[in-house]
Amino acid sequence: MKRFHSALFLASVASMALASAASAQSIPTPGPNDGFNRLNGAGATAVQEIVWDERDAIVISDPNFQAEYLPTGSGAGRQSWRNVTPQGPVPWNTVQYAFSESPTSASEITQYNANVGAYGLRPIQVPKFVLPVAIAYNPHYATVGGTQLRFQVNSTFPASTTQINGVNVGGLRLPRAVYCNIFNGTLTNWNAAALQTANGGVSLGDPLDTNWSTFGAPIRLVGRMDRSGTTDIFTRAMAAHCGGKYIQAAEALPYNRGGAVPIYTTERADTPYASSSTAPLAGTTNMIGTQYFNGTTIATTAIPNGGPQSNPAPGSHNGSGFFLMADGSGRVAGAIAAAPDFPSGGRTYNGKIGYIGADFIRNAVSGNTNLYAAALNRPAAPTVWNLPSSAAASAAFGTVAAPESDVSTGAFANFGTDPRGASRADPLSWVNVLSGLTSSTAGYPITGASQMLLHTCYKPNNLPSIRTWLSYNVGIPDDRFTNPTTGLMAQSNIGALPASWQRAVNQTFLTNSTEVSNGQTLGALNLWMAAGGTAGHCSGVSTLPGSTQPGM
Repeated sequence: MKRFHSALFLASVASMALASAASAQSIPTPGPNDGFNRLNGAGATAVQEIVWDERDAIVISDPNFQAEYLPTGSGAGRQSWRNVTPQGPVPWNTVQYAFSESPTSASEITQYNANVGAYGLRPIQVPKFVLPVAIAYNPHYATVGGTQLRFQVNSTFPASTTQINGVNVGGLRLPRAVYCNIFNGTLTNWNAAALQTANGGVSLGDPLDTNWSTFGAPIRLVGRMDRSGTTDIFTRAMAAHCGGKYIQAAEALPYNRGGAVPIYTTERADTPYASSSTAPLAGTTNMIGTQYFNGTTIATTAIPNGGPQSNPAPGSHNGSGFFLMADGSGRVAGAIAAAPDFPSGGRTYNGKIGYIGADFIRNAVSGNTNLYAAALNRPAAPTVWNLPSSAAASAAFGTVAAPESDVSTGAFANFGTDPRGASRADPLSWVNVLSGLTSSTAGYPITGASQMLLHTCYKPNNLPSIRTWLSYNVGIPDDRFTNPTTGLMAQSNIGALPASWQRAVNQTFLTNSTEVSNGQTLGALNLWMAAGGTAGHCSGVSTLPGSTQPGM
């Protein structure tokens, strides 16, 4: 089982657990689920660290809580959630929960209803984590004769734009026009005048780099080869902010199926870049190259199919404008954080930049010490710079109201009359309302949510664990998790849901609520999670494959 990278946080959790042990109410051990006495889950890699850390913290308080989580990518997690047989890399018949940054679709809900729904269950999709997607880079951009060359950040920049929770995370500034050009592949060298202008007129080059103005360093893009919710958040922002090769949000980067492009099916069987895949694409102009990071080194795909190189051209000091691919957030982090690997003109370059959940940034509890984050602004407020922190993510999220909710309190309101057409009973609405995040006027501009995918009816032994886990964030929030400064989420650069959203989620899915709107009692919608086989809306559920009790 993974352990915290932060000994201080672990000690704090342990002391709080001991102090409350006398009054703790133990929950039953979950399961059996496919033969295991634990909850089984799969999905997004962007939040794998915070999911594992939350799990470990709950176990300290209550050892009966047991959960396994496979970071398969959002698409594979949703696929397992809506089926009752093993799917792709997930070995279990069913999963009790999944995480996804990309929303489930109407067709996926139809599949859920045909598969899981046949046993009497209904789907739940609800935001649990507010996720800023960092634009991450490694300041070690080159090595020359054994000397490290590192990006320089303007020393006059305030700590609020270079530090998160007192830890330096870099803070190299990327205005919207600059990051749009970088990720459209048209700005390909770190010595570009636009980058120096954006950073107060100060060169990004190392003072020891006598060839910076001539060579600079190649901008090398890093992206995901799997169906990725992080890619969905990133491409949603790119389509809204930049245009160019990005035309819509998708779990896959811009790509031209059927052209002279790499396929990556050998490296990842369910990749959206397979010629037979029908997964939506962020655009139709190819942006992926033939190289990928395999966890150790850069390799060329087994099916390059005549596609373009991810690496710079031999002898070049400029990037190719095509993404180096990686399977999962961990390998994206590894690729960017790796030592320089591309030799050219007596220099060995790194220069990589990519998109990744901010819980991988160096200040985070489980972050990578070589992964730094850019500060971003908005055209309407060009002097206001935000890093991908917990506070900046929550500030952006707070500009959007939950479905059928009072804007300020989150109380049940506007039943059947939400002007956005949103409904608490519709799983799609809980994510569709977040489309407004791309035009938020506060906080970090590339922010989304990691949805927890759940079910209405659980086995009696599973229900207490699922309720406990969600309650720590939205029921009676636990300060260890949600404290805006010292909590695990803040220390992981993950935003907590605003109080209005916490109330909406709690009253809808954890409570047989008595809140009323337009004559409708919220609890009577039967959206709250209950035990299978007991009186009420879960009384008629059946036993699923791999189970011995009714419900999930």
